[in-house]
Amino acid sequence: MATSARTPMDGVPSVGRDGPPTRRWAKTDATQGRILDAATDVFAAKGFTAATMADVVAASGASIGSIYHHFGGKKELFLAIFEQMAQAVDGRIEAMLHQADERVDRRRIFELHVRAYLEAMWENRRAARVLVSDDTPAGFESARRKRMTAAFGSWMSVLELDDSLGAQLLRRVLVATMAESSLMAAECEHRSEVTAIIEATIEWIDRLIG
Repeated sequence: MATSARTPMDGVPSVGRDGPPTRRWAKTDATQGRILDAATDVFAAKGFTAATMADVVAASGASIGSIYHHFGGKKELFLAIFEQMAQAVDGRIEAMLHQADERVDRRRIFELHVRAYLEAMWENRRAARVLVSDDTPAGFESARRKRMTAAFGSWMSVLELDDSLGAQLLRRVLVATMAESSLMAAECEHRSEVTAIIEATIEWIDRLIG
């Protein structure tokens, strides 16, 4: 996956006359968040192709120089939205697993991954809808699918499936199920709708696993 144009030291606070490092760090985070929120709105309204950096400047209130400093150009902004989404999903999964009883079985652990992932897709549905649209940077959709498949594969490792043809087919069906369920979750407007999708997905997965 491509990364933003930032270097490892971008945004790292330094002690000086400009104030405490924690305050400067918080200001940087707030600026980046505002820019990403604005970019998400712009891409949602106009699509990636039609959107311009001038649109993001107008929506965010940030200067073009600030946007290029923090992220780079339009493609890098889009990829940054994807990375932000991935971090939100990972955080949701980690939080749910942390709350789980250590004695839960392997299937339950997998189901917790599924539940957390679909909830995160709904909680971040504005960005999710942008990322799964047909209007994305060149090569992005292929990279997104590869990353998604790799993530689902790591979750499925807890099921300890063997290498038989049947198990290989099951893995593919589980990945396809999660992909479709995530699209459905992102389209929901109300919590009750996504809850029903989550329960239906888990019930279907239980039938598949047997």
